[in-house]
Amino acid sequence: MKLDPNIFRAYDIRGTVGENITPEVVRTITHGFGSVLASGSGATVVLGRDLRTSSEELSGAAAEGLREAGCDVLDIGQVPVPLVYFAAGRWACAGGVGITASHKPPQFNGLKLRLGDRPYYGDQLQELRERCEAGRFNQGAGSYTQRDIFEEYFEVVSAKFNGSAGLSICLDLGNGAGTFTAPKLLEAAGAKLDIMFAEPDGTFPNRPADPLENGALSKLSARVVEIGADVGMAIDADGDRLAVVDDRGTLIYPDRYVIPICGSILKRHGRATFVSEVRCSQTTIDYVHERGGKVLLAACGYPFILAEMSRVAAPLGFETTGHVFFADPDVKFDDASFCAANVARALGHLAQPLREILAQAPKYYTSEELRLDCPDEIKNQVVAEVIERLRGKHEMITVDGARVLYDGGWGLIRASNTGEELVMRFEGRTEAQRDQIADEVQQAVHEVMAAHGV
Repeated sequence: MKLDPNIFRAYDIRGTVGENITPEVVRTITHGFGSVLASGSGATVVLGRDLRTSSEELSGAAAEGLREAGCDVLDIGQVPVPLVYFAAGRWACAGGVGITASHKPPQFNGLKLRLGDRPYYGDQLQELRERCEAGRFNQGAGSYTQRDIFEEYFEVVSAKFNGSAGLSICLDLGNGAGTFTAPKLLEAAGAKLDIMFAEPDGTFPNRPADPLENGALSKLSARVVEIGADVGMAIDADGDRLAVVDDRGTLIYPDRYVIPICGSILKRHGRATFVSEVRCSQTTIDYVHERGGKVLLAACGYPFILAEMSRVAAPLGFETTGHVFFADPDVKFDDASFCAANVARALGHLAQPLREILAQAPKYYTSEELRLDCPDEIKNQVVAEVIERLRGKHEMITVDGARVLYDGGWGLIRASNTGEELVMRFEGRTEAQRDQIADEVQQAVHEVMAAHGV
């Protein structure tokens, strides 16, 4: 079967329902994935799905594909997708399949795959597409069992919190899968909750599936101010990304809302190394450094963060997109409900409002992410030539493109992992400095692109 190559992305499989994502497509892909897992013998696979209206039918097709490959399917039903990962690890399964399009609108759907308790991504997904199109399938007759995961999840994860946070939190569940887990974990952390949009509804009628989309948190922000909550939190559609607003309803970006967690860890242990990626604000890096810690910057993408966390034994890793990872033996993946409870616990431990904690960190002005169209065949060469133009003037971090370092700021230029474009971001101690950095980096980019005829 010919599959649309565009649905095989860097970290998942995702497309438009009824067009390039259909039951037949999902059955074919999971038949191929099950063949990878079974390797000539039986294998047990966890299957779960988010709340999208298309997810139940696609999950049924996924079960068929896995069983045709000889896999035994444990269907945990409607869940936040992180619980697929939890179950796969807890039950020592060969892998996991989550039916979801993550934070995309409801007309999209797809699959997130796990090999054992690790992500299945990148070249592995391309090899899976090739296997499916070549028809290299195992043939078998696996079993199908429905099994609950929630009782075990709450038994294990709720016990990690002691109910001492003492915060008032306005929780926007966005009608997504986080409604099944976030309230219980936050209550275990000691939060008093005012809950919005708790009714499960895969059309996401009250706000976008992505809480970090512009304007998505306007209702949450207004509610926080109205009731005088200490903080507001929002979970994305499939439950792996967290958004936060402070007591004034101001959006706090993910690389800043982890500051209380870093501060709490450093207060308890004195030293620690954390891992983020090259887009991370210097605000967080300086805050951690001033308290005896260190932030290492990895390439963008959670596999790189997880690898670096493992290498340096970091207790925490985080992306600017809202995926946060803890060195926890049971929750070693991005689980927004677990992250929310950790933020609440850290705020309780530091005994200060989020806004006051952030006011203690050096202030930097960060630009929006700028994306510039650039053909795949030259985008990496353009970045390399920009690096050479600026290398003599500035130090830089080159784990993913270049984070060009200035006195009091930085400019980032990197090739996108997922599209034909360059990605840029800039930061400075003042808005004027930020803009000056942006002008210099963009000038170098445009000169190099012009030399390539773009």
